[in-house]
Amino acid sequence: MAIGTIIYFLIIIGLFLGISRGLGSFSGSLREIAFFSMEKAPVGLVDLFPKKKGSAATTWMTLGLVWMPIAATLTFLNLWLDYDSTALMSAVGDFDRDNLSSAAYIATFWGFLGMTLIGAGFHIQNRMLGSKISSEAGASMFSIFWFVLTLALVVISFTSLAPHTTHASAFFTAYGMLALGVLAAHLMTIYDNKNSEMSTSSWLIILSLGALIYGTFSNLCYFLTGSEEVAWNISKSLHGWWLVPMSMAIATFLIPKNTGNILWSKLLSVTGIVLIFFTLTPFTSYTGHGLGSDDNILTIQVSLWSTLALVPIFAMTFNIIATMKGRWESMVESTSTAASMVSMFLLPLGAIGGLFASISTFGGDASLAGIGASMDHLLLWGVGGLAAFAALNAMLPESMELENYERSRQKLAFWFVVVGAIGSSLMSVMTDFVNQAVEETGYLASVKAQQDISVMVAVMFYFFTIGTFIAAHQFILTRSRGQPMVMSKGNSIGASKFSLMSGTYTIRGLLGKGLSLDTEILVNEEVPEEEIGETKIRVSAGLHDTDGVDISVSTDTADDILWELSDYLKSNNLKIFDVFKQLDEDSSMTLTAFEFREGLNKLGLANLPPHEVDRLVSALDINGDGMIDLPELGLAFTKDMMPAKIIESEKEETEEPDKEINLSKLKKADLVEIAKERGIDSSGTKKDILERLNSEE
Repeated sequence: MAIGTIIYFLIIIGLFLGISRGLGSFSGSLREIAFFSMEKAPVGLVDLFPKKKGSAATTWMTLGLVWMPIAATLTFLNLWLDYDSTALMSAVGDFDRDNLSSAAYIATFWGFLGMTLIGAGFHIQNRMLGSKISSEAGASMFSIFWFVLTLALVVISFTSLAPHTTHASAFFTAYGMLALGVLAAHLMTIYDNKNSEMSTSSWLIILSLGALIYGTFSNLCYFLTGSEEVAWNISKSLHGWWLVPMSMAIATFLIPKNTGNILWSKLLSVTGIVLIFFTLTPFTSYTGHGLGSDDNILTIQVSLWSTLALVPIFAMTFNIIATMKGRWESMVESTSTAASMVSMFLLPLGAIGGLFASISTFGGDASLAGIGASMDHLLLWGVGGLAAFAALNAMLPESMELENYERSRQKLAFWFVVVGAIGSSLMSVMTDFVNQAVEETGYLASVKAQQDISVMVAVMFYFFTIGTFIAAHQFILTRSRGQPMVMSKGNSIGASKFSLMSGTYTIRGLLGKGLSLDTEILVNEEVPEEEIGETKIRVSAGLHDTDGVDISVSTDTADDILWELSDYLKSNNLKIFDVFKQLDEDSSMTLTAFEFREGLNKLGLANLPPHEVDRLVSALDINGDGMIDLPELGLAFTKDMMPAKIIESEKEETEEPDKEINLSKLKKADLVEIAKERGIDSSGTKKDILERLNSEE
């Protein structure tokens, strides 16, 4: 075990130093060897796979989606047989329950989670580095090998070879070979892009793949020695050093992307990255392997390092929660954001329970050993399962450059999987405590309470199973009927240019106005008229201290409607979200032109002709998809529910202002010019300048 730990540390440290500092001229040689192995060596075979950007991510995640309902169904059957062991006898005859448990685990961990998370890793690298994977075809080819291997092991689980397909089998070294190819594809991509600074998600992906390779090759040691210590160490690397960091990588990518906020703390990110790989994660083995040890020193060491593992878990969770500040409504707008957040909420809860179970199993009195399997169920389906679900909802359609076909169906699938994951985990923990209480009484017969709770575990997980089928159907509809995704220039989120006057601003405030990390900020300058496009908005200086992003289309009618909507919000004490829900009749979280017109008419605000509605929708539509979503409508109003007046795309030359002009409706830049012409102090906010101009009059 000590030698294995040293090897693991060398792998992680080697990956870190190799990426951050490079290997000199040797790096180029390794890159050429890896590229030849993936692109040239499998003559003819690799040419069957596409080489366009995103094809590897699409292939991996699509095959992961295929495994999702299969894994959920097998897991449900396994849970149901805990309640009624004879339920399948009439259909398949007598069979070994361990075979079904093994097949369910393989389909879940290696099929659903393995393929989906690896595909998500490729997608994240595509977006973070802004280029395709160096060997898209080779990476796609590995996905087919992985799928066939997993399918073969699931089938073998029901045959006489089943004892060799457990989670600590020499067969799983094949996954290590494939994972090595996946890691090589990532490293080649990083080398080709000469990226000097990697994101938090990228580091988590690379280091977790190193841990996965270590864990899979360590299976050979277990096969040769049969050591329980080796099995326990393998469970740590597969579940805690790979599954947990990959789930974190998805959350640290999706949440900043969907909220428009950057990760709250770089220090917490670094803490999470470093400590998650150098502590013993508190989760135990899924199949219930535990260790009993009389070595007090070893027990203390395990307890200490398992407790320290809570530090990176809490650091990452808090960092992600803090990143959501001010943008909690994005959980309503995006099921991927909501699924990622629920996954991160469940992670520390499961880690605490796993800590007590792991310590009790390893060297304690084993009084809490029973909840270990329940905590691992929470890890697989609550943490990893929801993270994978988030990736399939957001990243898979994006990798194919398609819009999700039905968001209402997507939301339905989300609620099913969340209820199923949380409910089945809670019921499973309750079952463990009831079983333990019955055992302590010495009563040998079955107790009705045990049966009642065990059936609830299966019933609750049935929700997750139904959710996976809904999600799979949603993907089929998206693949066949989804509209091409409208991508902004450079695939950036938010405005490309933003004009600011001199003053003091906060990053959070600018992000709230629709800016992204790629937005070019112009200080004391106007956005050139020829660069005004459909994805840009400008907030009127009459209502803000700064100019914002420019929307190309606007009319006086748009201003009038926004003012009427503002009065409606104030008089009814409503927020933007409230009125959006009233307008969004099909709960799709988007407003079509028809929905917007009918909704305004029902609220008694306007009865506009279709062409006027289309102009208004175009004015509010930032991403160019022809519909209005909640953030787009929110950007049209200030925090006081006052309309941020949308201005004309073609700037009209204004004559020299006189006293009859309403100064409050002018932009701040114009007020500054007027103040300078009149010899008045032009510093401060727009309100300050207005007061000086009005006092002079």
